[in-house]
Amino acid sequence: MTRIKKLNCLLVFALLVAVVAPPVVQAQTQAITDAKKAVEDMPDDPPRHYNLGIAYLNADQVTNAIGAFQKAIELKADYKQAYYNLGLAQQKAGQTSNAIKSLQKAVEIDVNFADAHYALGGAYRKLKRNSNAIRSYRTAIRINDKKPNWHYNLGIQYQTIEDYPNAIRSYENYLRLAPRARNAQSIRDLVAQLKDAIR
Repeated sequence: MTRIKKLNCLLVFALLVAVVAPPVVQAQTQAITDAKKAVEDMPDDPPRHYNLGIAYLNADQVTNAIGAFQKAIELKADYKQAYYNLGLAQQKAGQTSNAIKSLQKAVEIDVNFADAHYALGGAYRKLKRNSNAIRSYRTAIRINDKKPNWHYNLGIQYQTIEDYPNAIRSYENYLRLAPRARNAQSIRDLVAQLKDAIR
């Protein structure tokens, strides 16, 4: 009987996947088709290439997304959103060094581009360039201190270099902004352990 129930559950799951997944894929395919058409209609319009890049990125067609963002930048050299999303696409493609260059360009164009500073911190973190990651995360938070995960990731960076007072401060800011987060209790426990460690 249990085996039959398991098989029935698997069948229901398979049917749900069959019913739910295709519309998402169809929507992504349609978005790419529409964006390509828009580019064909006006091939010298940077936002149209940018929108095509976004459509590709949403469909996890990272290589195509990179090409579309690069074309948008070729047509508009100060296109900060295109540099930002190019950096995100390059990170997804495992091109972290290129991603850093693209994200640096985005923040050169707009020094108050908080999301780009944060993404730059993540790219530096991936390469274990801790001081650069901390600087980028701190800059993002200075511009916008309302995003809990930014504080959380800054805390991780501080903890990595054993700067426990700053790690504690970052984790406490995270908890202040997200007191009911799934990991809130484990972060509270971690904060208590870090406080014990520096006594």
